[in-house]
Amino acid sequence: MDAGAEHEVPPATAMMGLITGYWVSQAVGVVALLGVADQLGEAPRGSDELARAVGADPQALYRVLRLLASLGVFAEAAPGSFALTPLGETLRSDAPDSVRNFAITETAPGHWLPWGRLQESVRSGRPMAREALGMELFDWYAQNPEEAGFFSAAMGNLSTLAASELLRVYDFSAVRTVADVGGAHGVLLAAVLRANPAARGILFDLPHVIATAGGAVAEEELSQRCELVSGDFFEAVPDGADLHLLKLVVHNWDDADAARLLRNCHRALGPNGKLVLVEMILPSDNRPSEAQPMDMNMLVNCGGRERTEAEYRRLLAAAGFRMERAIPTQTPFYVIEAARS
Repeated sequence: MDAGAEHEVPPATAMMGLITGYWVSQAVGVVALLGVADQLGEAPRGSDELARAVGADPQALYRVLRLLASLGVFAEAAPGSFALTPLGETLRSDAPDSVRNFAITETAPGHWLPWGRLQESVRSGRPMAREALGMELFDWYAQNPEEAGFFSAAMGNLSTLAASELLRVYDFSAVRTVADVGGAHGVLLAAVLRANPAARGILFDLPHVIATAGGAVAEEELSQRCELVSGDFFEAVPDGADLHLLKLVVHNWDDADAARLLRNCHRALGPNGKLVLVEMILPSDNRPSEAQPMDMNMLVNCGGRERTEAEYRRLLAAAGFRMERAIPTQTPFYVIEAARS
């Protein structure tokens, strides 16, 4: 008998782990929202003390921490006493690779409730935000500013994750003006402007997003170099930039709407303008990646989709762009460069 066979997980047990995965998602979301990781410094703290600090029931919080400690998010240094692990560090607000706001966003009503109607989405091919929330997702955020704040900050988390890699693989030195289209609070744009002191920026997003973006731009000391513009990119995109940067924007939309947005970028760019997308790309051989689960998230929440490299090439061509390259990074994202054709 193979010695390793006795340690093999039976298929039914493995499937149970897949089925109950959302229990773990919610546990991570709860400790992120409560700010538990922010309360843990270098020394372990007892769960009762943590519960007082974050306003939680001591026994209930202990049970959540015990679950997450079994999965490596925390370490139970002594019975009832917990410390952060490198995995748990990513839930700190001030961590360089923080995904705290992403954890909150993905387990909050705006994203969570539509997922409860996935079977309807699969049957119909339509997103379920309107059915679950009573309105489209971005209208929900406009009416729920606290949750919208976490969403914008989550996009900032992902921008921070992508920024260093974007600057490593793409040369912005010849760019005069960068427009960050759908850029939330401008985290990615700020990184580009800091690395290119002669460049100027345009941060463009919906009115309720831009209304809260000024402080973030000022904190980066970029107010004099960055223009804040609000509007609807399905109607028009601001003129005046020689490069448009879109991070995790195109994947929110089906091909028809994505092409409409990209055509607006095409109209606003000059003859030699460039388009840079930061997106996941579905592997052509369907090897495991972060793109397949995100593709389902797009389906159920807003009707968008992740795409293969060939699908991006066709989509960009339909909007008047020539895709020049798709550059992999050391994150889940690719940098896709296109030029006006």
